[in-house]
Amino acid sequence: MKRKGFLAATLSLGCGAAMALLWALGVFEGLELKTLDFRFRLFPQVRRASADVVIVAIDEKSLLEFKRNEVVWKWPRDFYGALTSHLQRCGAKVIVFDELFSDPDIDRKGSDGAETDGAFAAAMKEAGSVVLAMQLSPEQTLITHENPLVKPPQLSLGPQEALNALRKYGEAVIPIEPFQRSALALGASNFTEDRDGIFRRVPLFFSYHGAAIPHLGMAAYLAAKGIRSAEFAGAGCIRSADGDIPLDPRGRFLVYWYGRGGPSGAFKYYSFAGVLRSMQEMARKIEPLIPASAFKDKVVIIGANAAGLFDYRSTPFTRDESYPGMEIHATIASNLLQKDFLRRAPGALTIAAIFLFAAAVCFLFLLGSRAHDVILVTLGCASAWVALAELLFRSQRLWLDVAAPEASLALAFAASAATSYALEGKERRKLKTMFSRYLSPVVISEVLEQREAVALGGQELVGTAFFSDLKDFTSTSEKMTPRDLVAFLNEYFSLTTDVILLKEGLLDKYIGDAIMAVFGAPLPSKTHAQQACAAALEIQRLLGSTRISRGPSPSAQKTRIGINTGPMVVGNIGCPSRMDYTAIGDTVNLASRLEGANKNYGTEILIGETTFQEAGEHFETRELDRIAVKGKRCAVVVYELLGRKGSLPEALAAKKRLFKEGLGRYRNREFAGALSVFESVLAGEPGDGPSELYVRRCRKFLAEPPPADWDGVFHSESK
Repeated sequence: MKRKGFLAATLSLGCGAAMALLWALGVFEGLELKTLDFRFRLFPQVRRASADVVIVAIDEKSLLEFKRNEVVWKWPRDFYGALTSHLQRCGAKVIVFDELFSDPDIDRKGSDGAETDGAFAAAMKEAGSVVLAMQLSPEQTLITHENPLVKPPQLSLGPQEALNALRKYGEAVIPIEPFQRSALALGASNFTEDRDGIFRRVPLFFSYHGAAIPHLGMAAYLAAKGIRSAEFAGAGCIRSADGDIPLDPRGRFLVYWYGRGGPSGAFKYYSFAGVLRSMQEMARKIEPLIPASAFKDKVVIIGANAAGLFDYRSTPFTRDESYPGMEIHATIASNLLQKDFLRRAPGALTIAAIFLFAAAVCFLFLLGSRAHDVILVTLGCASAWVALAELLFRSQRLWLDVAAPEASLALAFAASAATSYALEGKERRKLKTMFSRYLSPVVISEVLEQREAVALGGQELVGTAFFSDLKDFTSTSEKMTPRDLVAFLNEYFSLTTDVILLKEGLLDKYIGDAIMAVFGAPLPSKTHAQQACAAALEIQRLLGSTRISRGPSPSAQKTRIGINTGPMVVGNIGCPSRMDYTAIGDTVNLASRLEGANKNYGTEILIGETTFQEAGEHFETRELDRIAVKGKRCAVVVYELLGRKGSLPEALAAKKRLFKEGLGRYRNREFAGALSVFESVLAGEPGDGPSELYVRRCRKFLAEPPPADWDGVFHSESK
């Protein structure tokens, strides 16, 4: 057991260390991200999305309606100016344009003859709440632009070391100067996908020529909350007056997705054309299609979701619905406003789960649990961990790693199964070799299946001991040559051993011509006494009907058998260099005495009182005597085993009844009457050994009566 415990500990540590290393190297990260995506899709939280964030979409309907009025994409800037003014009048808190206005609207005039760029800039300045998008690019891309950053962000962000650690960009597509000066703030519309092309996390700030540029969704949040200062509190947090914003170890914000994108998703959508029509209806004092209350105190994000404008991104929900880029900004803004922060569980918890699961499976497998139980435990652990991950995800927005702990379970199970199979194969071969000399193949199979029930070092149990010895073997062997004697014994042992094994007995040993066997070991049995009695009767039947080569005739082939039931110790007994699988104890000793007592009674099978109590109802027996064997004070009742229940011929049954009468008179000290009865038995069946014995005893007591305290117990002085 210690060896298996050490092996289980070593294997669990090895599996755990291997899985922990692979996890640390990021081998499971791709799979883990897929499990995160699945959690978002399985448990969408559409209702959690902030109702204070709405979307005005440049959709197919808007493109088609303006086209009918001979206005094609790209639209004049005064359209955006009109939209901005309308949203301001409706009470919008922040207006965010997810569109790059990096080029002037050349040679285009509005309906009043003014430049459209000027109209848009004037509307933004008057509103004072417009956030515009810019696109950052690394210097290597060498994007050509003519718009310098003329209005750095009005945000105090520190400390300096954190700013220095921000990802630096040297090129950018920036709105034209009038728009920069009129807008409240600029925000980067950059998206950085994971290796599998899915967008899940984003830096909230970027460095552009020394200026800290917030992400567009972050810029919308800062504008809505009126935040003018913030700081990085370590790598995992941004702190402001509105509270802390958690980041991952690489300083990125984990996006908490609410559901699929588009008009049927988490956010309220309004068509760009519909909003402008509502503006016209309000100007004409007509009930508008979209009321002003739809935008009051809202963060309004304007962007494109028309298929031809190609502003779509890959998200965990892309497989269900196309995801417009503007809705990603809306999601980030909602996360920040609602404090819907997705946090990843500490790596220490994942490492602990990896080692714990590996240890649980390895120890269960190698310390003797059944494969069925280990499978149930493994599946239970796997299911419980997944359930815990889903519960924490839904209730706490906590991302608990699933892939690595589940892989640890799988690896530990596979490694333990392979190791256990190798060890079990060796142990099974060892056990099979050990027991093949003693047990039938059927019992050996049971032993191999229930090894935990077999204590090879010795166990105390209740069983039935069986001893047999050939009658008159000494005189018979003197008439044989050594070769013939060996052939005779081999055939005799084959016949008797087959019966013992067939009745699921344990062959203990051969002692000259004697056989010792145990029933009810090494596996417990409720019918061991019946099996031993049945084996004894079958051996006598076969010896009486089968001629063993070179032996006496079947009628002369007799063996004496003693059977006794009770507690005994069974197991490997001896010394390290020489041990034997055997049974010892008073029960075994008495069975041996009963076998020898057959000679005194002239019987073939004697069973003890406990055997009679266990199996007597299934067999025909004859009570013979109460004896105290040598070395024992307590008397035991001895019975002769005659046959199966109901199998006695009438003559034999009559003899049994008559013998019982004689025995009763004998014990009542009616020796004359008892003598008469026993002589009657012998008249019907001359040579009945027990009756002859009692005739001699009766005559002796008639001549010399026993003392007054005589109890009818016969004290045997022989073994």
